[in-house]
Amino acid sequence: MNKINAVLFDLDGTLIDSEYFYFSNWAPILENDYGLNIDFDEWISKFAGHTLSRNVQMLNNDYKLNVDEEDMWFATRSRYAKANMKNIRLMPYAKDVLQAVKESGKQIGLVTSSYQNTVDIVLGEHNLLKYFKFFVTRELVENPKPNPEPYLLAINKLMIPKHEIVVVEDTSTGCAAAKAAGLYCIAVTQQEIEKNRLTHADQVLNDLAEVKKSLLSLN
Repeated sequence: MNKINAVLFDLDGTLIDSEYFYFSNWAPILENDYGLNIDFDEWISKFAGHTLSRNVQMLNNDYKLNVDEEDMWFATRSRYAKANMKNIRLMPYAKDVLQAVKESGKQIGLVTSSYQNTVDIVLGEHNLLKYFKFFVTRELVENPKPNPEPYLLAINKLMIPKHEIVVVEDTSTGCAAAKAAGLYCIAVTQQEIEKNRLTHADQVLNDLAEVKKSLLSLN
């Protein structure tokens, strides 16, 4: 590759350990309101990395439920507020990789299907907002991941050639969006289910320590 001048990070499951948080709030709603019991492995396999809209559609199509998207939006937001997103932990080495990338002189952006309020709460709690030049969040795009629109918007904000940009994602959904936008994508996950779906990634690594080493080698 040519010299890398920018890194675009995903949020959920990449920089923050949020998937169990989302699962623990969705599972009671699905059980109490719809009679559906799911475990964490099923959450990772079928729900993780997708938008609320897509997951509602999947529940209706695959599980033959009758879930209203607006009802689910209000139900999940209510539980998120009570659960306190400030308690979401960082993924191991998250701050280390951001600090190293910043010190190397590369620009850093965040491209996520979460809303800006979630970004502000979680990254603000960990004092990480300062590392990012910009945020592409759910409310800024019409078509979220796996559509390339979020990454195409990020490219426009960076105003540098695509070959100077690297994406860091944790799911096949996010990786598909990055590749469709013409970007190099490093996938980071320890979930074997997800690794098997990441054949389109340029690299598949185990943790952010390995990502840090890879990013600093792309000079």
